[in-house]
Amino acid sequence: MNIFSYYCILETADIILFSSIALVQLTFLGIPYLIKESNAKYYLAGYNTLSEEDRDNYDLKGYLAFQKKFLTQYSLSTAFIFIIFYFTFVTSIAFIIYVIALLIPLPYFTVQGNKFKQRQT
Repeated sequence: MNIFSYYCILETADIILFSSIALVQLTFLGIPYLIKESNAKYYLAGYNTLSEEDRDNYDLKGYLAFQKKFLTQYSLSTAFIFIIFYFTFVTSIAFIIYVIALLIPLPYFTVQGNKFKQRQT
């Protein structure tokens, strides 16, 4: 009887883990579809604090296209990494690798995103 309840706890923990990761991944997938040119001045961090003159010089269309492509690939690849490592290693190692996979691309996203501050002519 004790063993059965132990397995139920692990199953519940795995369900919570997968649900949490799914929520994070869906958030990353949803962000590019929620932020449009019309509402970027309210929701896009950094862009919302720019003056009107600086906003006119910002390549918003290019940035939003880059953001959509990046966040879609980011979401799908990190989810894939977690699933592969979940079935290959222990759950805790899979989660640590997942967090590392989430953190590694962020500097690239920041550097590439800064290139859109000046409109390409």
